Amino acid sequence: MDASSEDPVRRFASWLVLSQIAMAASAAALVLACSEVLQRPISPWWYAAAFFGSWAVYLRDSAASCDAEDAISQPRRAAIFRGSGFRCLVLPGISGALAVAVGLLARPSLATIVLLGIVGGLGLLHALPSSKTDRSKGLATKRFAAVKSVVVSVAWAAAAVGLPVLESDPDPARPVTTAAIWLVILLVPLLLADSLLLDLRDRIADRDFGLRTIAVRIGARGIHALVGVLLGLTVLVILLGASDAIDPTGWRRIGLAGCLGLTLTWFAWPVLRRNEPGLAMAMMSWRFLAALATAT
Repeated sequence: MDASSEDPVRRFASWLVLSQIAMAASAAALVLACSEVLQRPISPWWYAAAFFGSWAVYLRDSAASCDAEDAISQPRRAAIFRGSGFRCLVLPGISGALAVAVGLLARPSLATIVLLGIVGGLGLLHALPSSKTDRSKGLATKRFAAVKSVVVSVAWAAAAVGLPVLESDPDPARPVTTAAIWLVILLVPLLLADSLLLDLRDRIADRDFGLRTIAVRIGARGIHALVGVLLGLTVLVILLGASDAIDPTGWRRIGLAGCLGLTLTWFAWPVLRRNEPGLAMAMMSWRFLAALATAT
């Protein structure tokens, strides 16, 4: 759909998605869902830190790709960032600084600083620019394309589960380690299915720029088959991990919310792939659904 033909409300909603604000909000939503499932409340500052930290990384990712892959696979997003020094450089810096500031207000532990430092570093590595003409630079930046989806999924899960575990008051009567491990095991296949579908959206552009992602390697049919396996694995984990969950109801809700949201998006793929902001919002909607399901 052409942006000029959208009504003002839909245009604003599209802008929230294309500017990566919705993606950043979905990161905070996932942290909230994990906190509720583990019954380990954390400082509200951490939700702000999750938002601003994620926004900084995804702003840089969009800036790095606006003249490369995104120009083909996400032209509307690329148009927002192309030629804008403020959006490409200043705004990510401001957002990153705000993430650090609000994180410090929450008084993080050393373990949290290390965890978020690793996650942020991996995110920024992915957000470095790739080049169609300079292959050596490509090898130094996004050449881990084959494992990108797995790395991103593990990083998201580690941060979302790690914050409630590391930044809440421990309760000796209710150890959380086993439940947290199960939650990571639950989230990784969901996040990986999410990431693989996004790679499928970008497959032609990534192939054109020499990025050998999983989607480029195994093709559309392979991705759809793998997503089906991952969603089936998620259902199995929901069943196996229920006995170790601190809150069995919350456990089932976060798992089923993820499965439902991604399954609906997966089935609607032929239609959604024609709508750039609509597809992006649909892909992240399961995280908002999980937050709503566990917090109510």
